[in-house]
Amino acid sequence: MSEATTTEHAHDDHGDHEHHAVSWQLLTVVFLALMGLTILTVAAINVDLGPLNLPVALGIALVKAVLVVLIFMHIWWDRAFHGLCILGSLGFVTLFIGFVMIDTWQYEPTITAQDAALEHNAANDQEAGYDPPPGLMDRDPH
Repeated sequence: MSEATTTEHAHDDHGDHEHHAVSWQLLTVVFLALMGLTILTVAAINVDLGPLNLPVALGIALVKAVLVVLIFMHIWWDRAFHGLCILGSLGFVTLFIGFVMIDTWQYEPTITAQDAALEHNAANDQEAGYDPPPGLMDRDPH
C-alpha cells in the first residue's frame, strides 16, 4: 500500500465530512467579543442590580460559552446531531441548577435568620470583651 492510500483510509474512519478551516478574521472577531464580554463581566461586579445580579452574570457566561462551543469547537459547521447533544447537555445542567436554586430559595429565610443571629452574637461578644480561656494564655507561642 502506498502512503497516500494509508492516509486516505485513516481519514475515512471518521466519516465522510470535511474539516472546516476557520478564517483568522472570524477568530479575531470572536476573540474580541470574548474579551469584551469578560470586561463586561468584571464591570458588572461593581454595579448592584439587586436580584438581577445572578441572571446577568449567567447570561454573559452563556453568551461566552455559546461563542466558544460554536466557533472554537466547530459545532457551527459540524453535524446537527452534535449540536443537539450539546443543547441536551446544557438543558440538563440548567435543570439541575434550577432544582438547586429552588432548594436554596426554600431555605433562604432560615439561613438569613441564622446569619443575623451569628452577627448579633459576634456584636455582643465584642461589646462584652473577649477573654481567652486561661489555658491558652499559659502557653508560649514560640
